[in-house]
Amino acid sequence: MPAPMVADAFLGSNMQAAQFLMVGGFVMLAWVLARRKIRAGKRINADTKRANRLIKELRENKEPSVPLSGAPVETQRWQAAMFDLQRELKAELDTRIVIVQTLLKQVDHKIEALSTLQANTVETDTSDASSHSRIKELMQRGLNAREIAIKLGLSLNEVEITIAKL
Repeated sequence: MPAPMVADAFLGSNMQAAQFLMVGGFVMLAWVLARRKIRAGKRINADTKRANRLIKELRENKEPSVPLSGAPVETQRWQAAMFDLQRELKAELDTRIVIVQTLLKQVDHKIEALSTLQANTVETDTSDASSHSRIKELMQRGLNAREIAIKLGLSLNEVEITIAKL
């Protein structure tokens, strides 16, 4: 074989080898990318399945009757302390409410007693209209409450109350 032909054949085989290597590289690249895509899909599917399973468990799981029963011990201690404080404060408030209700009943009784006394005072006021007019006359003459009480034979308090009402 002549040398230029050998050189052409060698050059052609080098070109073919380079093309084969390039095609092989592309095939390997496609295989790596495809495998990577498949693994990512499997990972996403596994994550989705796990998330769906957790959601299903949450939906089926009934809440415990005691809140935070699955919480750490320290949190449960705080919760117990809060429940104790709540009970103490409620008891204290209930006690104060009872005290206020008792005081209101006492005030109602006092109001009734005062109303009765006021009604009695009004009755005596109408019967003592003449004493009122006498006290008014003596006051206009310039006598003080003590002198009026002595002159009419009434107590000093009655005279002062009558003067205050005039």
